[in-house]
Amino acid sequence: MAAGSSAKCDVVVIGAGVAGLAAARELQARGLDVVVLEARERIGGRVFTRRDRGTPVPIELGAEFIHGSAPELEEIIREASLASVDIGGRRWQVTGEHFRPADDFWERLDRVIRRLNEKRTPDRSFRQFLDSKPGGRKLALDRRLALQFVESFHAADPDRVSERALADGGSPEGDVRERRIGRVLEGYDRVAEWISSPLGDRVRLSAVVTRVRWAPGNVSVESRHPDGRSRPALDATAAVIAVPLGVLQAAAGDPGTIEFDPELRAKRPILAQLAMGSVVRITLRLSERVWAADWFAKQTRTEALDTLSFLHTSDEQFPIWWTAYPLRVPVMVGWHGGPGARELSQLAPEQIEDAAIAALSRQLGIAPRRMRGLVEAAWLHDWEHDPLSRGAYSYQTVGGVDAPAALARPLRGTLFFAGEATDVEGRTGTVHGAIATGRRAAAEVNRSLTTRAAAAKLGGSD
Repeated sequence: MAAGSSAKCDVVVIGAGVAGLAAARELQARGLDVVVLEARERIGGRVFTRRDRGTPVPIELGAEFIHGSAPELEEIIREASLASVDIGGRRWQVTGEHFRPADDFWERLDRVIRRLNEKRTPDRSFRQFLDSKPGGRKLALDRRLALQFVESFHAADPDRVSERALADGGSPEGDVRERRIGRVLEGYDRVAEWISSPLGDRVRLSAVVTRVRWAPGNVSVESRHPDGRSRPALDATAAVIAVPLGVLQAAAGDPGTIEFDPELRAKRPILAQLAMGSVVRITLRLSERVWAADWFAKQTRTEALDTLSFLHTSDEQFPIWWTAYPLRVPVMVGWHGGPGARELSQLAPEQIEDAAIAALSRQLGIAPRRMRGLVEAAWLHDWEHDPLSRGAYSYQTVGGVDAPAALARPLRGTLFFAGEATDVEGRTGTVHGAIATGRRAAAEVNRSLTTRAAAAKLGGSD
């Protein structure tokens, strides 16, 4: 174990995203002494909410939506007395100067996704699936929609993502409840705050974990301050590793990398079967709700855009936009996921902002100078180059359909794993999936420590 000064606890949790916080809350509720180490200066991880006096809604730079039934989130929202709202309105598609409703979005998507084979052997990529032209010429446009969905919703590279994994949880198919999308009105960070509320000073911020020394039943975690000053080591009986997949995959010596001693050799083949998706998202506050303005209705010859929720386009840089509907506020979010987002993320923030405004100008048919004049503020966060995330969220590559379960498996009853990449219910990339993994890891820790205590007691009675 580490030399020098140290502190002790029962369980150390590495990472104060919602998975790590959920694990810590459950463990503390079971009477265990828990400490959470978080490298950032805030909790929440990839839940990152900002607020601005001139903007009437919270600005989500990370997770934004409640996907599907999400029972873990619904429970927290109820207990924390938070308000959530289902997104209503209509999806629209724009091609050139023509806007048309996309009310059949889910049905069109399902016509393609339902042809995926969750038992296919050998597995293949989504691109290979598309190249086989499922549904023939009749579904050509639907296949294009499905490609955009996989790249955007799953943030996945179609050449790498697993057909079997997408077949198992790639879309809500015909389930109306799972098609629902909602928001936490006060901001997603309120969920993280509620989960962490009983933990108090057991959450240590700006604690950059550098090394985890471990042996069965013993863990010593070394960390430092962001400025490089060392902190006392933290010794525990078990550790919950609740950092993003990208951090676990980082090469030795890279910023934010955690060294494990001994190395996590059993996990390396599993990590190679998973990937971090790429996303660029930007929030623009406009001077007015352009899509609902009278002058815009005259320009597009339609007044039905007043209830616009999602706008699907063929733009190469920002193909998808959405509004805050049903809230009537002048905010639009531009989104690009998949390989194109990785390329876009190489640009400087001001270049990305320029690209987003230019894309919106093209898709809405508004002159570039006028569009620029309508934009009052912009916000974005570079998750791709953030050393504490290294991407947006995870997906399974070809042959990796069982990788989340394998990654979640504890090591020697001492290291336990949580985070959206370890969800085995097809909910990777979701907040409620992450919360569920934290609770699962806590239950595993509790069983392990209880079994170890019982064995020690039995051994001592001999």
